[in-house]
Amino acid sequence: MGCEPLQVLIEDRDRPVDIEPGTRPTVRWRLDPLPSWADRVRLARVRVFEQPKGRILVDTGNQPADELNGSRLPGPDMDPSRRYWLTVLLLDAQGRRLIGSEPITFGTGPGLAWHAQAIWSAEDEKNPSGSQGNAKGWALMRGVVRLPPGPILWASLYATADSTVPARQFVYRLWLNGRFLGCGPVFPLDGEDRYRGYEVTGLLHPGAENVLGVVAYAMEGRRFQAQLDLGRPDGRVEHYGTDAEWKAISGAEAFPDSASIGTTYYQAPAEDIDLSRYPWGFSNTGFDDSAWPKVRIRPPFSKCLAAPADGTRLTRVEVHRVLEATPGHLLLDFGSVRLGGIGLRVDLSQNLDLTVRYGEVLDGQGGVRYRLATSNVYEDHWRLQAGSNRAQTWGIRVFRYLELIWPAGSDPDGLLASLTEGSLWAECLEAPVYDEHASFHCDRPLLDEVWQLGRNTIRGLNADIYVDSWTRERAPYEADAWIQQRAHMVLDDAPALGRYSLDYLIANRTWPTEWPLYSILAVHDAWMHTGDLTQAAAQYERLMGLLPDRYLDQDSRLIVKDPGASSRMDGDLVDWPPVERDGYVFGRVNTVINALASAAYKAMARLSRALGHRSRAARLAEVSRKMQEALDERLYDPAVGAYRDGLLDGPDGPAIDHCAMHASAFVLAFAPPSDPARLDTVGAYLRRRGMACSAYAAAVLLDGLYRSGQGADALALLSAGDGMRTWKHMLDQGAGGTMEAWDPSIKSNTTYSHPWGASPVWLISSGLMGLRPLKPGYREFVAAPQPGGLGRAELTMPVPTGDIHMSYRFKGSADARPGYVLLPDIDLELTVPQGCRGRLVLPPLLGLGPGGQVEALLDGSPIMLKALDAESRVAGVRCRAGSLVTDALPCGNHHLMVPHL
Repeated sequence: MGCEPLQVLIEDRDRPVDIEPGTRPTVRWRLDPLPSWADRVRLARVRVFEQPKGRILVDTGNQPADELNGSRLPGPDMDPSRRYWLTVLLLDAQGRRLIGSEPITFGTGPGLAWHAQAIWSAEDEKNPSGSQGNAKGWALMRGVVRLPPGPILWASLYATADSTVPARQFVYRLWLNGRFLGCGPVFPLDGEDRYRGYEVTGLLHPGAENVLGVVAYAMEGRRFQAQLDLGRPDGRVEHYGTDAEWKAISGAEAFPDSASIGTTYYQAPAEDIDLSRYPWGFSNTGFDDSAWPKVRIRPPFSKCLAAPADGTRLTRVEVHRVLEATPGHLLLDFGSVRLGGIGLRVDLSQNLDLTVRYGEVLDGQGGVRYRLATSNVYEDHWRLQAGSNRAQTWGIRVFRYLELIWPAGSDPDGLLASLTEGSLWAECLEAPVYDEHASFHCDRPLLDEVWQLGRNTIRGLNADIYVDSWTRERAPYEADAWIQQRAHMVLDDAPALGRYSLDYLIANRTWPTEWPLYSILAVHDAWMHTGDLTQAAAQYERLMGLLPDRYLDQDSRLIVKDPGASSRMDGDLVDWPPVERDGYVFGRVNTVINALASAAYKAMARLSRALGHRSRAARLAEVSRKMQEALDERLYDPAVGAYRDGLLDGPDGPAIDHCAMHASAFVLAFAPPSDPARLDTVGAYLRRRGMACSAYAAAVLLDGLYRSGQGADALALLSAGDGMRTWKHMLDQGAGGTMEAWDPSIKSNTTYSHPWGASPVWLISSGLMGLRPLKPGYREFVAAPQPGGLGRAELTMPVPTGDIHMSYRFKGSADARPGYVLLPDIDLELTVPQGCRGRLVLPPLLGLGPGGQVEALLDGSPIMLKALDAESRVAGVRCRAGSLVTDALPCGNHHLMVPHL
């Protein structure tokens, strides 16, 4: 995105060239870093041009900046295969210029108006050896485009392919004139095919040959289609598409039949590459393809739609540590979890067989665990040739560690030194990052490590869509996406990826009863974070259909249903794996499901109200309220100080005589009681139980503790240094990413790359630091830290209009109370982005009771702060009596000092 303070996003993307035709584009900007004049921004003007300095197609005129930022433009026409340029101008109240952007390009894809044919290798039915194994899935395709001379104003390349289903990964990798562009397509939502666009203006050679090269793999569908569009300064648009003149060969000679690296959920090939048979340079000009046959024309794509999020980018990552380097054996550590593979470039005087093994962890015997716990076998065999070798992994591997093996004791041509001195690297597929500033530091090093582990997991595993893990299943799930999106949103201002992932899950719900409810919560969370209602509006009726109305008992207002069975539609889950359920007893009324349902009805009520469905909003809010009351009246056990697991036979049946930790944790997080004394009693019960749940349910438990004002207990669990059910234990196992389960003894086929374990990333921002939106898009937000015993912490978090930076410290000794602390003093700094207002809610101070007053310094000026007379809730979080609340602070950098009394 560059280092200029004005960053412009179109459709929440960076210069997209493949917006679906007919879309009214959204334009949004951020000021990052925050300039000194940011508080003077009052007006903005957006203009869209036909060319960088050409005819104006759209001019919004000067409008209130806060209203224009994030809005949809009235035009341009957005016909297929078009390109436009946009500028943003920010002004003060008198209309004087403060800053303006350079012209930023964006464009449309071909939509349904393709000038291309679907193609594939004519040799795909049988590879040269005559076998029918997975080698027949490989195709190498080459197209030559001879461009007329003359200046090129813009150029876009679009591509799609089929099918992503058998291998659950992309189908093609694409190059233009030897330059790698990307891979695709993303998983479709519902039977359509998704295409992706690439900006290629600077890669073309006018008046000369230009070459497109494709390496593709598919065991079903076997279709590839691409179109190069270029615009001339006189307005002409030229189209060059895949057709019968393209050439292709089977990839079976270079990629012979191999084992699968997949599982029972999908099949993907090990890449046993014979580099002596690979046609090096076929994506460059000058390559001799005279022996290559013409492609076969395949059935046309009937419905192509643009992928609405930017695709993965190939990032080179150098070796972090060399763990072992001996002749014939090399063991490397890339520092954290990686998605993709490796690249290699070596010169040899003789042929060499190289075994390549990838692993999430080490095997304890001097190698990587390439036979993953998930049953994947990450072992490839590369035959290097005498001469120059350039090789790279094509498909997806998930790894932190890499092991290379060749004949023992040998070191041909100084191979060992070459590989450890820059000839080998990881080639990582990562979703683009728009804001690199997200960070967290505190005075407890272990908590820093936990946050970094979660950050590495999200950054390393965000690809074209959220999945539970790219090892075992490669499939999206709702609860996983809810956690992954919340973590992603506090790390980067990039909502398009989460939006598409949720669209996929709304169209393809999974089996647990609870999981669709998380889709509703996730859409609501995204709206509150971004301020954008587009997805909620487009998916409104489908979201309504995800509510469990069919199980809603009209008299009790509880969800009443049979528990069902695992892996069957509407089977109750509670936690996963089952051993983590703390002995939960299932009944026809399930406390966990009802607490989640109450939150989903409330979220749907808020979305309905924002979209103008007022009568529906009132009904949904009433359902949520009565469900919450019914949980309190029927499921709370005062003798235990906790919530029962449910009612055995229905709303009129007996209460289940068991109180699993989950029942109370889910109530605190999603349907909390209004009685403060009950919050404390349930908190005390959870404090005694500890982390009696999975890494998934830990997110709910800790969020519930923070929401109920018991942040000290949450901090103790987040930063626990002992025990198996801790993030410290994940780190001790050498995991480069967060794990699916706390330990393999809990789930033998666990992954070490599961984003649902990355919840500390958002729990630290929303809980420990207390940053939560009061209005959609963080236009107004609260900073209500719950430090526990943490004496110093600092966080930077991106929001739609810029970055929130917050830090605090206290010097004296805090007074520990059950679940929280009284602070001796506090020194807090807060950066409020342009267009936003921030309110501070500080924990109670030692020596200052409810209703008391204290003199503080705000931005160097004395102010009086009054302690709350009674408890209240702000952004759904309990604020204890005695908390200190400031007025809303405007855009800018603020410093508050509250002294020791």
